[in-house]
Amino acid sequence: MQYIIKDINGEEYGPVDAETLDKWVEEDRITAETPVRSSLVKNWRKAGELPFLAERLAEQAVRREKAATMAEKSGAVLKDVKQRLTARFTPQHTSTFEHKHAPLDARLLPRLLAGSYDLALTLLIGAVMVGAALVYAYWYPASHTDDAKKQIAEKDDMMIPIAAAERARMREIEQRFEALRLGKTEKELDKLQQAFTEAVKAEKRRNAEIRAVLHENNLTADCPPYTLADKNAAYQVGSLWLDTAANRKYVCLSGEIEAARWIRVDELTQIITLCVAAWAGLMLLLNAFCLGYYAQTFGMWFWGLFITRKKIAEVYFFRAFIFTLLYPFCFLLSPLFVYIFRRGLHEMLCGVKLIRVFSDRNAP
Repeated sequence: MQYIIKDINGEEYGPVDAETLDKWVEEDRITAETPVRSSLVKNWRKAGELPFLAERLAEQAVRREKAATMAEKSGAVLKDVKQRLTARFTPQHTSTFEHKHAPLDARLLPRLLAGSYDLALTLLIGAVMVGAALVYAYWYPASHTDDAKKQIAEKDDMMIPIAAAERARMREIEQRFEALRLGKTEKELDKLQQAFTEAVKAEKRRNAEIRAVLHENNLTADCPPYTLADKNAAYQVGSLWLDTAANRKYVCLSGEIEAARWIRVDELTQIITLCVAAWAGLMLLLNAFCLGYYAQTFGMWFWGLFITRKKIAEVYFFRAFIFTLLYPFCFLLSPLFVYIFRRGLHEMLCGVKLIRVFSDRNAP
């Protein structure tokens, strides 16, 4: 006998034999509620009413019940996992600053100590950056000092005749002792030679002392400085040179003999200015990052201070940046505001406060 079935959309399939119906039950294409009729009559019946499908439909019911149970268990497991993940990755607005005991406001002394530590670190970084800028100025701009010949330097009256005066005094010593050698015995000559040696050493010490304290400037030159404007010409680090022809001022970075290094003052000023600007920007971003990410700077960490919102919540980067930007301008007034309001002026403007953190719950 042939059979026809109707799906949930009302579409008919068949005619097929009983074995095909049996297979469709195994494939879950037919359930106990599926309409079925004989190809010879138009009387529709439910598949569960056909005796030859009863066994297959019973097996199908057991299979579906097990699948439903597994799906229910899997759904419960997935729901639990979802809840755990949600709890894990959902930001907790007060988790970072939750304490069993309410935190205390930071007092003035720890604030000043933390500020002094941060200031020392800031100045140290600034000194390193300025030193790097001076090294750059020495090895690049100042290294282009004109390598003038000695004759040109002397002709342009760039050298102060210190070396010539030293040589003249040395010749005077030599001539004086040479005159004393006439008519002397060998023993007297030995003593005279010893005295001459001592006189030469004394003259050299005198010359060294003169060069050490002498610090000459040349403010009437009509050309740029040369490499021979060195220690022999009494120029030291910091000596000034004014090129009146071009109206340019130079400063000496090295008085090394026959290899002096000079740099234009405006170039050195530009290098130092850029260095200071980079240092200020770096420290501003560094402190804002530390406050926004760790809620404390190095000095605050050392003295157990934290920055929080007024109601003890995280301070994010933008607010920390504004706090850092206002701090230098409000620094002088902060002690007065802390004494009266327990908060600095910059803290009040940014809506934040400093708190103290103790490992001992009974700390005062």
